[in-house]
Amino acid sequence: MRGLHGKNASTRAPLLQLRLNLSQKAGMLISRCWSRRGWTFTLFVGLLAAWCPPATHGYTLLPLAVEAADPLPHGVVEAGLGTSYFKDMRFPAFTPPGTLDRQDLVAVPQLVFRIGAGGWAEIQANYEMLYLDETWSTGKTNHQYNSGDLRLFTKVRVMHEREWLPALSVRFGVKLPNAVRAERLGTDDTDFGADVIASKDFGFVSAHVNLGVLLIGNSGSTMPTFPNWYTPGGQDDTVHYDVGFVSAPLGKAEPGSVSVRLMGEFAGIGASHYNNDQAAMRLGLQAQRGPLKLYLGTSVGLITASEDVGFTAGFVYTFEPAKWFGDA
Repeated sequence: MRGLHGKNASTRAPLLQLRLNLSQKAGMLISRCWSRRGWTFTLFVGLLAAWCPPATHGYTLLPLAVEAADPLPHGVVEAGLGTSYFKDMRFPAFTPPGTLDRQDLVAVPQLVFRIGAGGWAEIQANYEMLYLDETWSTGKTNHQYNSGDLRLFTKVRVMHEREWLPALSVRFGVKLPNAVRAERLGTDDTDFGADVIASKDFGFVSAHVNLGVLLIGNSGSTMPTFPNWYTPGGQDDTVHYDVGFVSAPLGKAEPGSVSVRLMGEFAGIGASHYNNDQAAMRLGLQAQRGPLKLYLGTSVGLITASEDVGFTAGFVYTFEPAKWFGDA
């Protein structure tokens, strides 16, 4: 023990200097890959989740995009961190057909924050950083990593589930244009969406149907080599649909046990006047232990504008900030 302590004392200064140098280099590398906005939101969600007492409620259906009708209970928060990858998805909207040879799109990180309000409403915020690697039909390549868009939505319960009737709610919100259009990470325009949500629990499986409109702001062609393909102005009035099925938890309902749910969906956008139609099938699973939920998913596009293949992964932590102050 004496030799070990002596060695630590004699090498303490060089080790501290080495640790400082490594920390500085790591910080410089990370700062190049992550904008200030991404770090701020990630640290806020992470610290909030780490310090808040956990909750047993959890309603998100990630990795699916479909929404359940029931909002989170009052004061319950879901904070999520994830990533996704899409191959040849013709991104973003208003990209003319035939103008891309290949495209890889990675969202990392994807940040999710939801909070129940009053027992009948839920406030949702989603933000992501995007990495885009693509080759245009002209042979030019485009590599970008920067901010994506911020989406803010509200879900309001209309009716509880009854014996023969599903639970009903409405969800509406906007996409705020944070992404840089010149980098092809977004349209730099505001979108508006509204859905009617119906959910029914059949015991061994629950069914969820989302049907509504998605109004995509039209700022013109997002492909610089074809700037006049679409005339800017107005919006693309589309129909949004999503049908999903989620199994009942598999596994024993015991403290400390892990439960697994299998899920799948068919989702898309239709009736576009600017070739923004999409359709994809997605399969996934959730593994939950206490307040922590892990999710994995894969998708396959069903039409040309959708991804050839996609992958999604991440985790969601459920907690109740009010318990900070002793309110149970």
